[in-house]
Amino acid sequence: MENQKHVKIKINSCINYILKIALIILVAFPSSEINSQNSIPSGLENRIIKINNDWDLPGLAVAIIKDNKVIYAKGFGVRELGKSTKVNEKTLFAIGSTTKAMTAATLAMLVDEKKLTWNDRVIDLLPGFRMYDAYATNEMQVKDLLTHKSGLTRGDMTWYASPRNQEEVMHSIRYLKPAYSFRSEYNYQNLMYLTAGILSGRIHGDSWHSIMNKRIFKPLKMKTSVTKTSQLSSRNNVARPHVKLDGRLQPIKDRNLDNISPAGSVYSNVLEMSNWIILNMNKGKFQGEQILSESVLNEMHKPQMHYSYRLGIPEEQNLINFKTYGLGWAIDDYRGHKRISHGGGIDGFITSVGFLPDIELGWVVFNNGGSMASYFVGNEIIDSFLGVSDKLDWSAIGKEFVEKSTAQADSLLKDIESNLVKNTSPRLANKGFVGEYSEEFYGELQVSQDGNKLVLSRGDALKGILEHWHYDTFRVNWDEPRERASLGKEFITFHFNIKNDVALLERHLDGQPKYFKKINK
Repeated sequence: MENQKHVKIKINSCINYILKIALIILVAFPSSEINSQNSIPSGLENRIIKINNDWDLPGLAVAIIKDNKVIYAKGFGVRELGKSTKVNEKTLFAIGSTTKAMTAATLAMLVDEKKLTWNDRVIDLLPGFRMYDAYATNEMQVKDLLTHKSGLTRGDMTWYASPRNQEEVMHSIRYLKPAYSFRSEYNYQNLMYLTAGILSGRIHGDSWHSIMNKRIFKPLKMKTSVTKTSQLSSRNNVARPHVKLDGRLQPIKDRNLDNISPAGSVYSNVLEMSNWIILNMNKGKFQGEQILSESVLNEMHKPQMHYSYRLGIPEEQNLINFKTYGLGWAIDDYRGHKRISHGGGIDGFITSVGFLPDIELGWVVFNNGGSMASYFVGNEIIDSFLGVSDKLDWSAIGKEFVEKSTAQADSLLKDIESNLVKNTSPRLANKGFVGEYSEEFYGELQVSQDGNKLVLSRGDALKGILEHWHYDTFRVNWDEPRERASLGKEFITFHFNIKNDVALLERHLDGQPKYFKKINK
């Protein structure tokens, strides 16, 4: 690869990483509720309303479970900005990665039925499964798929805004080079949960979607919950996702997650999701039916992998002594109490669910503003029931944390934009860049010409205009507001061979520059 005279641009992946860290990374209209405000500690609802208003959320839904009963369920705000339909306790939201524990539960059922064990090798059950590393391929156990210790980076851009299906995404895993040795480090991983869902389907003899409906939703009376965005049209009470773009919140299209569904595609409401929490709090039982054995549930709730708690909000770090991950659940101690919880986030939605076993307290919090506020509502609920004396203002703490992270990202962007070299031109006319480009893990990108514009696309899943930046670097203006919010205006750089023909397209993905080779046809 030749040394270009232009400044190397490393922008969007860095900024998105910072914002995702902030997320892990956004006038109340009360509706009906299960019980009155008197069922919960005095002042708690006011603090929930304060968070809703402070964070300017389109809609928020909250449920609180105590002693295996839903004692509070309420909606605030609207399903979609600009429309009058209100959020209530039956409004469906995308629950994101809180789906993961459900996928783990479908495997736990197979353990109960003695159709597999947690320590079975994946390759024996899925002969086509491959990792980049041969040792990891041979030694990966079912439990390893669920504990984020595969050694891989996230690699989310193989499925995110991609035309690939589940089998194609799973096949691509073999090309993702490990960042750590197998089982040595915690690194959050959606691809392993996709593999777990496919594995579950193979052994159950059914699709993951069907298993979820028959074995999770039906016994838990989650009658309106769905696993596909295509099913939302048959539901009449659904929240619309929103993102902040150009300084204002605006509604966007739901992200189709069919190609990664076992990692995070469920939509549910706070009442139905509370039934799932009750199952976990009640040793695998729901309304007298033993859906999961206490043994497999204990395994799901047991620490399997340690990870650092020094990456989050300082005020919360001071209240935690350890952080671990179980099977689809995060396990830590919060103010001296064991906490089993998980967050979820996908374009325009953020979820927080969990419970404190020793005081039999659980919570479910959804918002459709893509806001971290859901996590802080969860903290407020815990603090209120514990009756703590320090009275931390989680809304203010969270906003300060997000503002600092955003300022850091803005500073990075300004620094990169300051390196613009003015009055330069691309080496070639537009037609010289046209063609198909391929990278073995991430797949294909297409560059085409539309009049005098260059267009970058990824099948039908992603499309944007390439605007010249400087030299042979362009900036992408994505067509969809959803992509403009999540991916930003990415930088694309072309590299040339000795014949002065385009040889490589450089795109920053998952925090690193990736090189797509031009396919000569």
